Amino acid sequence: MAKIVIDPGHGGSDSGAVNGSYQEKNFTLAIGLKVRDYLANRYQATLLMTRTTDQTVSLQERAALANSNNADYFCSIHINAGGGSGWESYIYDGPVSSQTVQWRDIIHNTVMGVIGPKYGVRDRGKKRANFYVLRETNMPAVLLENLFIDNANDLNLLRNSTFINDLSSAIGEGIAKALSLPPKTLFKVIAGAFKDQQNADNRKAYLATKGIDAIVVQVTISGTTWYRVQAGAYRIKENAEARLQEVKAAGITDAYIIEEA
Repeated sequence: MAKIVIDPGHGGSDSGAVNGSYQEKNFTLAIGLKVRDYLANRYQATLLMTRTTDQTVSLQERAALANSNNADYFCSIHINAGGGSGWESYIYDGPVSSQTVQWRDIIHNTVMGVIGPKYGVRDRGKKRANFYVLRETNMPAVLLENLFIDNANDLNLLRNSTFINDLSSAIGEGIAKALSLPPKTLFKVIAGAFKDQQNADNRKAYLATKGIDAIVVQVTISGTTWYRVQAGAYRIKENAEARLQEVKAAGITDAYIIEEA
């Protein structure tokens, strides 16, 4: 299982870049935690954080955490400053593996593919620099500069919870694509499967009268189209089993659970 270190920049006595009451350390932590949660909920990976609270962590400690745990990837999250605008990514400007370049390219393209079209964020490019955490980590590493805290338009986006969610999800998805992380299994509660969509819709409506929400999902099995009535999808099997009992108690005694990615 891949081991990934997520590094929210700055923290504690080190505020990072500042604009009025807004501090880089708070934005990086919010994004870092959301990246972790996105990956934890969807993919099989061991996730380590250099910090999960507003605490001071030295650059040496950040690199040491990754190295001592033999991490497979290191992702450092920062907010830019200095009068520009937009989003950019960095890898070490010294010798790096081809994997370092390839993984950064995938993450960069995934993120910009979301925040560029939807929010008009400028792509500042794929760059290289002699940052400590890129130089001193023993595995492929990337440092992401997520907009400019001293740019009014960028700051408005950083203050927007929807943008932060989209950005964090895109970073997480980029990491998952780059490292080819296997998806977590979902336990889906199936309350019937029908060749006639109307029958599936009727089953869904019946469940609604019993207080059970469901959706109709079209699937093709061996060339035949089926309409599944899905009454929930869970990452924890026990939760799916509890839901299954609710569905059976509502009269759908042949309901069952399937496992799918």
